[in-house]
Amino acid sequence: MAQPTAVFAMGYGPNGFEELPLPGVPDLDAFLSRPASVRWIDVRGVADRDLLSTIGERLGVHKLAVADLVNVPQRAKSEAYEHHTLTIAHMAAVTPSTLQIEQIGVVLGTDFVLTVQESEHNGDLLEAVRQRIRAPGTPIRTYAADYLAYALLDAIVDGWFPVIDHLSDQIEELEATVLQSPSRTTVRQIHMLSQTLRVVRRHTWPLREGISGLLRGDVVQLSAGTRVYLRDVHDHITHVVDSVDTYREFAASLMDLYLSTVNFRMNEIVKVLTIISTIFLPLSVVAGIYGMNFHTDVSPWNMPELGWFLGYPFALGLMALIAAGMLAGFWWKGWLGGKRADKAGQIL
Repeated sequence: MAQPTAVFAMGYGPNGFEELPLPGVPDLDAFLSRPASVRWIDVRGVADRDLLSTIGERLGVHKLAVADLVNVPQRAKSEAYEHHTLTIAHMAAVTPSTLQIEQIGVVLGTDFVLTVQESEHNGDLLEAVRQRIRAPGTPIRTYAADYLAYALLDAIVDGWFPVIDHLSDQIEELEATVLQSPSRTTVRQIHMLSQTLRVVRRHTWPLREGISGLLRGDVVQLSAGTRVYLRDVHDHITHVVDSVDTYREFAASLMDLYLSTVNFRMNEIVKVLTIISTIFLPLSVVAGIYGMNFHTDVSPWNMPELGWFLGYPFALGLMALIAAGMLAGFWWKGWLGGKRADKAGQIL
């Protein structure tokens, strides 16, 4: 469900600054009529499409650009029009349990910037830019509208770094879990991590291409000085995309590591059971032989041990000696974790 639409405005220049809400179209017209070097129209929520269309008309924004702003979600992109440039991006905010992503459109005109946020969930990403404008004497007030657009895109891209750090922490925790105590829950967590990485890549990869389009295209609203700053934003989003690709490989290797760990643990269990079975096999033979109970009165060869005073201790001692001998042989072979060294001292 679309969030209710709220409109706010900032107008500033080297000699002044004002900030106010715009509850209606008359307030917008009054704001646009007052002199200002740069105007920032900040729209939060896309429920009121008629108001958004009116704002677009007042600012001279193309109808296709307005349609991209109000129809969410859109793929991240950058498109140049005759009098303005549209950039569609996605903002992200991460919590311990969820990843919130929302669309934001940035329209750069000659002396204005229009931003349209899908909602206010991640509005704090732009709050740092607002604080810079509010502070008196800050350099941002001396720059044109293209620098404001750069500052907004920079804040949006930098908002992805906490997401990347959170994913990195998850990978480290899962790696420790896989090595120490893998379970079915671990498989589900790895799968969820892979899904999250796919979502992040689906939003950041087109954003990198969109910023590249701003740098490559003939965008008259961008000055040469601002392009230098924008290249830094491109480097940041490239770093995010490269990190996501690396983490996707890690996630795939975590599943392989999980399978290897489970197979190793299973092999250890099978080895222990096999050793136990192997030891008890000759003991069962001895017990079976002495359990046949052939009567010694018929023949002196019929189980003469049955008539011995120490026959029973002899049978138990024989079985214990066989078991101890087999355990010693297994240890000497290294099958019990022991190490056998040859004459040169090398481990076999």
